[in-house]
Amino acid sequence: MFSLDPKLAAKLKPHLKRVLVLESNPAYARILMDMLRVLGVEKVQVENDDRRAEVLCETFDPQIIFCDLKGPKLEGAKFITALRRSDLPCRKIPVIMMAPNELPETLKEARDCGSDEIMKKPFASGDLLKRLEHVVTKSPPWIEAVMYVGPDRRRFNSGSGPSTRAPETMSDGMKRIEQSVRILRAASQQFDTDRKQARRAITAQLEVLVPACKAIPHPEFKGAVTEIFQAYKSSSMTGDMLKAPVAVLARLFKIEDAPGAGKAA
Repeated sequence: MFSLDPKLAAKLKPHLKRVLVLESNPAYARILMDMLRVLGVEKVQVENDDRRAEVLCETFDPQIIFCDLKGPKLEGAKFITALRRSDLPCRKIPVIMMAPNELPETLKEARDCGSDEIMKKPFASGDLLKRLEHVVTKSPPWIEAVMYVGPDRRRFNSGSGPSTRAPETMSDGMKRIEQSVRILRAASQQFDTDRKQARRAITAQLEVLVPACKAIPHPEFKGAVTEIFQAYKSSSMTGDMLKAPVAVLARLFKIEDAPGAGKAA
């Protein structure tokens, strides 16, 4: 069934101790379970109800999830979105969505909910191995924004990204900082809409921007980041407290107002 390189098998093994399969079709679930066992998966849990799957994530703590797009008691995109925004230890694990097609609207739904990969059904052993290898060995950066939480969507199934990317002339480090400014900008604008996720997004961006003060000597950059950090430490932080310093950062990076700007790539 598999022609597995020993080196790849060694890389996959630590990530295949606990796998959750959320699949509404028993035949597909059985086929996938058989394939996973050949690969050496130690424990596989199968569920066809997304509500029960949420509870199972707490007790089973999966390392990888395979999730069907839709079923009688299953809305795969909603399940993945909820997982990514939860407080569960497994919220950042690889999720491979399974769908009956790879139409643009299906790819968009899978990408926007926060899944790492999409696998068209019916699938062969080679399809499974390719997806597993990708999520284990080539995991993209994590995006913690307000409108989106999950792996960097620009790398989803090698698809193209949104037009809000940083200029190609920027270094990778500067691109990461520029993206953090975009996400921080959106978080300040959406702070009162979803305070929990906005604060989580701000925390993640400060982890990028505070160290960047050493690499970017511009006094306005450091001053704006310091002001944001002070607001963040305040127990009464509001979106309005962030808007002025975030506007300074946006101006420095020449980020203009545009529909959807800062929604995370």
